[in-house]
Amino acid sequence: MDSDQDADLARAIELSLNEENARRGRGKVQPKKKAPPIREVVEISSDEEDVAIIPAPSTTRRSQSAVAPTQAQPPPPLAAAGPLSFLSDRAQLERERLARQKRLRGPSPSPPPASSGEDDEDGASSSEGSARKRARMDSGVAPKNSADSRRRSFPEGAILRIDTQHATKAKSPCIRLSEVLGPREDIAFAILSAFVVDPAWLYSFFDPETPVVLVADPNMCGGGGQSDSDDDDRPRKPTMKNVFPNWIRVCPPLNQSGYGCMHMKYMLLFAKSGALRIVVGSANLVPYDWRDVENYVFILDIPRAVPGAGTVKLRAGEQPGEAFPAMLAAALRATGVEEALEIMRRQGHDSLPLPTLVPSAPRSKSKEAPTSPLERGWDWTRVRAALVPSIPGKWQGWAGDRAVLRNGQARLLRAVLILGCSLEDGVKSFKGKTKGANRTKGPEKAAESELQLDCLTSSIGNYTPPWLAVFRLCASGRAKGLQAWLDRGRKKTPPQGPTRILYPTLETVMGTTLGEEGAGTMFCRRAQWVKIAALMADEKTGLHMRDARSRSGPVGMHTKMVLGTLPALPVKEVESDDSVTESDTDTDTESEIEVVEAAGQKRPHAWLFVGSHNFTPSAWGTLSGSGFNPQLSVNNYELGVVVRLETPDDVDAAVAWERPARPYIKGDVPWVRIQSYFFTPSL
Repeated sequence: MDSDQDADLARAIELSLNEENARRGRGKVQPKKKAPPIREVVEISSDEEDVAIIPAPSTTRRSQSAVAPTQAQPPPPLAAAGPLSFLSDRAQLERERLARQKRLRGPSPSPPPASSGEDDEDGASSSEGSARKRARMDSGVAPKNSADSRRRSFPEGAILRIDTQHATKAKSPCIRLSEVLGPREDIAFAILSAFVVDPAWLYSFFDPETPVVLVADPNMCGGGGQSDSDDDDRPRKPTMKNVFPNWIRVCPPLNQSGYGCMHMKYMLLFAKSGALRIVVGSANLVPYDWRDVENYVFILDIPRAVPGAGTVKLRAGEQPGEAFPAMLAAALRATGVEEALEIMRRQGHDSLPLPTLVPSAPRSKSKEAPTSPLERGWDWTRVRAALVPSIPGKWQGWAGDRAVLRNGQARLLRAVLILGCSLEDGVKSFKGKTKGANRTKGPEKAAESELQLDCLTSSIGNYTPPWLAVFRLCASGRAKGLQAWLDRGRKKTPPQGPTRILYPTLETVMGTTLGEEGAGTMFCRRAQWVKIAALMADEKTGLHMRDARSRSGPVGMHTKMVLGTLPALPVKEVESDDSVTESDTDTDTESEIEVVEAAGQKRPHAWLFVGSHNFTPSAWGTLSGSGFNPQLSVNNYELGVVVRLETPDDVDAAVAWERPARPYIKGDVPWVRIQSYFFTPSL
């Protein structure tokens, strides 16, 4: 009952504040015209390229305070309290009004978080007894009985839909935040990351004594987090702060330019039993993403390592340092977690399950690469997924710690190769000459050996034919073709296979339960749509737009997925045909990329990427340079996984959208947030 009243209260406060703002606007009482809190999300919730991070206005503190009802015991104050007395009085009035009412309304949907990137530690809070109940309500999680509270285990990993309140069809397996986290008393340590965080709401899910490292976008630290040096290769330090007792917030630095964001969404949940749960997905750590819009997560449960037993099993062609735990440790170090762990140790947390991420040298004269405690401490031998991070910066060369193959779309290429999904497999190693594509094949014949690419995104990027062509090479696992492409010079981009971008039309958004209110974290600019329309008009680009509709009902999707469906018939590799239409080049190059056939693996029907990457150059990076010395430029911090889907049924069970997705037709326009009166009242 309390949770229902709290829901009514929060909604009533929100409505009354909106009404008061409207009255003030009509009466012109305020000399300065302030945008409504919802508008503050525009600059900080999009990861589009060419958009610099702008610090959020301080008014977000007030708007966030209105989200959580006031109770007895606030969490330790960490910032100036702000004008909360007004909200406290209004909260009491609303409680009295609700008490007089003889009916209860269901919980109303809330807009996208208005305080997305702001330091919001001063929000009103509650006693521990009701905090957990409120957290469940805010995340769309109903109280559960003891039988339902037992967590499922996913030792080989699973892709699950977050159980939102507006999903009506429920065709795919789902999970709630309460089950993702498990009982609060079972958590020994947690490392969490998201682009947008509601700290007060998140705090209520954990025992106050549990140490937590929270990785957030630099915008939460009050600035863009740019490097102090113009030299992009110079080491940069993250910004850190104790936001609650036993909590350290770390904001990693961005590129010197200030473009990009820390867009990773992950959790490492260390249980007191010794087990480790890893969560990688698209959901921010705010109620809106766990209740009102649809997101997907990949969940993996790892047991504690057995002393003396191996902890990592490399797949065919996988090199030391490329396995899941090694890539994860590298991503954690890149986002400042090692610095946060050091502060944790200084502050008395000397028994953390993961005390450091610093790799140790192998024993004696072993040829093995250095491994971190994360790799050695848990048993990773059953992991089937490949991890794909994006780290901001400039990456160069095929080998080494700064190699392009460790990031973005080039890392996707390696993941596709390692999982046995490459269209260049069947050859052990390529050290000789690679020749140009066979130009005698017609488009229809060539398409038979092409990857079918479906890209579900909540942000549209700035695309060019060369960028799309390179992404297709990486998604096809065509290492030789990529080398040849980089050496091709300024030749015209050849015809490409089908690439379908899935993004909702305005009509689809209006048809969801929340309508425009549920599309606040989907971004497309008018100029981008004009450019995409021009690309689609050129059949050689292979680009198509598809309407993104959730297979779970009338709910908006914040999910990011890339589905690569392989050709029905195996591709017969020959020396003179390296990349079919995707790498049309006359030049011969020395190929130094090792392409290894996955021994004993039958080619699957498809592969699927799930994570934080939108289909944008900022997220996946842009490749340039030469076949001998490639370069990759990345703006965002991103993280996702790639898994094999063996059959068409596996695809139907895993993807988030209705299949087949409806093509855009004449009259269809994409959802453009800035054109919505809901988000831009001045229109």
